[in-house]
Amino acid sequence: MKRRDMLALVASIGAGAAIAQSEVWERIAYALTKPTGMDEAMVRAIEARTAGFHQLEELVPAPALYKGLTAHMREAGNLLNGVAPDPKNELRERLIVTLGESSVLAGWLASDMGDTTTARNFYETAERAAKEVNDSAIIACALAYRSYIPTTKGAHGRARSLLSAALDVTSSSSTPATVAWLSARHAEESAALGDKAQALKSWGKAEEAFGIADPDEDRVWTRFMDQNRFDSCHISTLANINRLDDAQELASTVLARLEQPDRKKAVIILEDIACAHLTKGSVIEASRVGRQGLSLLRETGFTMWLPKFEALAVGLKRWDRNERVRTYLEDFSVTKRQLSPSPR
Repeated sequence: MKRRDMLALVASIGAGAAIAQSEVWERIAYALTKPTGMDEAMVRAIEARTAGFHQLEELVPAPALYKGLTAHMREAGNLLNGVAPDPKNELRERLIVTLGESSVLAGWLASDMGDTTTARNFYETAERAAKEVNDSAIIACALAYRSYIPTTKGAHGRARSLLSAALDVTSSSSTPATVAWLSARHAEESAALGDKAQALKSWGKAEEAFGIADPDEDRVWTRFMDQNRFDSCHISTLANINRLDDAQELASTVLARLEQPDRKKAVIILEDIACAHLTKGSVIEASRVGRQGLSLLRETGFTMWLPKFEALAVGLKRWDRNERVRTYLEDFSVTKRQLSPSPR
């Protein structure tokens, strides 16, 4: 029922609305400086829909969700546009917060679709909204989302730098779930860089924050950070500090409890497991698990993780005489052609 309700949310707000997608951040920027009336019910509805979109991101491919989200943002921007700037107006401040929260998600979706320029514009819009209402957690979220771009390209130093900046502006007391997420990601990137000491230190901080966090009651972007996603960060960290048996044992536990709506999480976890097998030299298992991940990646349209599977393909290529490896390489080539944007 929860999944059906969330899917109905997209349709109810006009997911197919024809709008100038590339101008959404410009509308919001304009609304932040320009003065319709609004009331508590209106703002509460906008906040609820923003939260709904963040939950839908786990279920709906980025292109489908992006249309509905930008329509929602245009509506919220128009509402803000009719309110005169007033630092004492709590409703206006809440509306700016929810526009910032929507903007970080729009940036994430644009990045997933391969449009880094649009993603950058949305992240900058989110940061501008955050500064308007002194909400540093939104800035931290934008920095964390940005960190995935260098991650998928293997630039782990750049990714860790962005995460360090995000942690610097985040208060663990006000949003412990965000700190848990940022610290877990910091541990992942530190492990990928071979910095075992920092990886373990960051993971300790992540566990401490996660122990007191309630993602469902924290910020809208933390609701994805359930036990499964938290453990997936741990799997990646363990694999990259050469605790491969521990990583695979935890991965088996997580995969056994994953449910249908968690397919994007499964894509991430399966790629981590495949890489762990490759590190151990188990190329047949790496290929088998990698193909499972590719199948889910195609189902979800989670193109942001495609470069990760490409790196796996590069690592396996030296064994391309092996039938299982060759099958993975062929499957990856098909997936890449299927998900790559059509030439215009």
